Amino acid sequence: MNTKYSSNILTVLVFISLSPQLVADATFLNTDKSAWSANTGWISFRHDQPASPEGVVFGESFLSGYAYSANAGWINFGDGTPSNGHTYANTLSDYGVNHDGAGKLSGFAWSANTGWINFGWAGSSDPNRPRVNLLSGVFSGFAWSANTGWINLGTGQLTTASMACPDTDFDGMADHWERSSFGDLSTANAITDTDADGVLDKNEYAAGTNPNNAASYLKIISQIYSTDYTQLTLEFTTTPSRLYRIEYADDLGLAPVGTWTDSSLGTFTPDAGNTTTKLISFPTDAKKFFRAVAIRPLTP
Repeated sequence: MNTKYSSNILTVLVFISLSPQLVADATFLNTDKSAWSANTGWISFRHDQPASPEGVVFGESFLSGYAYSANAGWINFGDGTPSNGHTYANTLSDYGVNHDGAGKLSGFAWSANTGWINFGWAGSSDPNRPRVNLLSGVFSGFAWSANTGWINLGTGQLTTASMACPDTDFDGMADHWERSSFGDLSTANAITDTDADGVLDKNEYAAGTNPNNAASYLKIISQIYSTDYTQLTLEFTTTPSRLYRIEYADDLGLAPVGTWTDSSLGTFTPDAGNTTTKLISFPTDAKKFFRAVAIRPLTP
């Protein structure tokens, strides 16, 4: 390979929420907030009233808050405090709708007038399984209630504008992720590297990788240039819980942040599996440096 062409630069962008979201802070768009049931009619995920509960919060690990139907009343998606700190057990005292971080929903919502509403009835690959498109925030699929039948989330009118990731200790890692990865909020902090792989725990969270596995981190696997050096096939590690961009710079040097340019690919979802391969074209054979950037989905 011609040594003047390099793509050995790999970085991760970290997005940190500076204020924890409350259960009443509905994440759904006021214009796209509705699911539909033939037996109960429209169900609003952002009910218009001045007091709590005012709607449903879509989170990285679980949902919380209340939806409302004029015919079925309030529907509880969970209280936002699962017993283990990261996912509802879906027992009588600890129930709610879970999110696997990659867009798939499971668990149960509850309505005093209609009973349990099942979000986990389908297999992982079932096209009708309840899910969220992490690039657009649009819901699709169906939930099931024995008393009301199918609830259609894919009306084209149900979109979350953001994904809640509360970080109450302000260390760059969502609380649910810390509890799932370490059991508490005190083991890891902004400068720890639990698996000693050279990547800080907060950057493992940003990339969606495993902070307890030294082999799990965001990295470039291979780079193949065309003979005229105007195209690059880049393979890098990915996870379904993150979106990605490929960026390039003409010179690394000591240039300030902002000199990296987004490739023509824009922001994209990863391939199935553990790696993603992309073809990047550039008009000349001038020197270029490339990096893969992981992005937490639906970040305000």
